[in-house]
Amino acid sequence: MKKKLALLSVTILSTTMLSAMQFETLGYKSVAMGGAAVASSSGSLATYNNPALLAKAKYDVEVSLGAGASYEDFGAGASVKSLDDSGFLDTLDKVSNNTANLTEADKQILIKGKNIVIDMNGDAVSVNPQGYVAAQVSGFGFGVFGSSEIVGTATVDQNHNLLMIEDSSNPGNYLTINDDGTTLNSTGPVADATYQTKSIEYALNNALTYMDVTGIVIAEVPVAYGHKIELSGGNLLVGGALKYMRGYTYTEQYKIDDSGSISSGSGKKDKTSSTFGVDVGVAFEPAFSKDLTIAMVAKDLNSPEFDVVDGSKVKVKPMYRIGVAYNIFDSLEVAADYDLSANETFVENTKSQMLGGGVNWHPASWFSLRGGLMQNMDANDKAGLIYTAGLGFGAKWLQLDISGQYSSNSTTVDGQTVPEYAKINLALISRW
Repeated sequence: MKKKLALLSVTILSTTMLSAMQFETLGYKSVAMGGAAVASSSGSLATYNNPALLAKAKYDVEVSLGAGASYEDFGAGASVKSLDDSGFLDTLDKVSNNTANLTEADKQILIKGKNIVIDMNGDAVSVNPQGYVAAQVSGFGFGVFGSSEIVGTATVDQNHNLLMIEDSSNPGNYLTINDDGTTLNSTGPVADATYQTKSIEYALNNALTYMDVTGIVIAEVPVAYGHKIELSGGNLLVGGALKYMRGYTYTEQYKIDDSGSISSGSGKKDKTSSTFGVDVGVAFEPAFSKDLTIAMVAKDLNSPEFDVVDGSKVKVKPMYRIGVAYNIFDSLEVAADYDLSANETFVENTKSQMLGGGVNWHPASWFSLRGGLMQNMDANDKAGLIYTAGLGFGAKWLQLDISGQYSSNSTTVDGQTVPEYAKINLALISRW
C-alpha cells in the first residue's frame, strides 16, 4: 500500500460541500475591504450582508455573480507535508515487511516521523469554497448563496506512541526502536499486548489514529426587502430576509496513510435536510451627515437546525454584526465591521469573531480600487492580521471584479513559505 501524505490534501479538497457556522465574508466589496459590508453593501449583496441597505440602493437593478474559495491551515497542512517528506510511512512499510532489513538511516526516519505524528494531534486544515448569484430590484433582494467548508482534523491516540513494528514475514515477532536508536526484539503474549496497547503502527493500521473530516454546506435562497423611514434626526433603514435553507452535513474518518476511508461497506456518511431562516437588519443615516451610515444585522435569528446522519442536529446559532461606513468624497468610502458574537467553527477550540475594515476608491464609474485589514479576535487564531485588496473595472452594465485576502502569519510547506490563510473571489456585476 503506497502511503503518500501529499494525497491527503487532495482527499480533503475533493470532499467539499461543507461549511462552518460563521459570518462569511461574501461579496466583491466585503472580501476586498477587510470584511466590511454591514453598512456599505447597498446593492445585490445587501440581501446577504444587511437587507436594510436595500432601501438605499443606488441603482434600480443590480445583478451579481461570484465565486471564490479560502484556505486556512491550523497546523495540519504543514504537519501532513512534513510527514510525507520524512518518508516515515514508506519506511514503516519497508521495515514491517522484514524487520531484519532495518538500516541506521531507517531508524532516524522512523524516529523523526513518529514524533511528527504524535505532535500533529488536533492540527486541522480548512477549505471553504463559496458562490452566489444575487439580484436587487428597487428595495427587494433575491438570490442563491452557497458557502462550504471542509475541516480535516488529526486525531492521534497519544497512548500509542511506541515505535514497535510487527514483522509481517514472521507474525508475532516485534521490533521496538527507542528514541536513542537502540532496538529490542520481542515475542510472546506480553509483546502482543504491548503492541496492541502502545504501538503507533497498530494505531495507524487499526484507525486509532486518523484524520477526522467533517462539515456542512448551507445553500440559502432568500427573499429580502428594505424600507427607509424618514425621521427628524435622519433616515432609519429597516429590512429583513426570509430564506429557504438546504443543508448537507458530512462526517467521515480517513486513514492518515490516505489508503481510504476507515469505514468499509456502504455506511452512509451524509445527510440532507431543509429548513427556513430569518435575518433582520437596521441602519441609520443621521441628519447631520447623510454620508455616514451606522448599521447592525442579525442573521439566523431562529437558530435553524440541520440533520446529521447519526441522528444528531447541527444548530446554526444567531450571528450579530455591527458596521459603519462613511463617504469622505463621492469617490472615496471607508467602512468597518465587527462581530458582536463569537461564532462557531468546525475547528476545535477556535471561534470566529472578525474585526476589519477598508477603503473603496472609485474615481470613475468604470474603475474601483479597494484595500483593507481584518483579524479574527479569537485567542486561538493562527492567521494573524489579514491583508485584503480588490480591483473592479468595466462598464456599468458589465463589470469584472477580483479580490483577495492573505494572512501576515505564514507556514512552510514543501520548502515554500505560504500564508496560514488565503482567499480569492471573482465576480461579475451588472447595473442599470
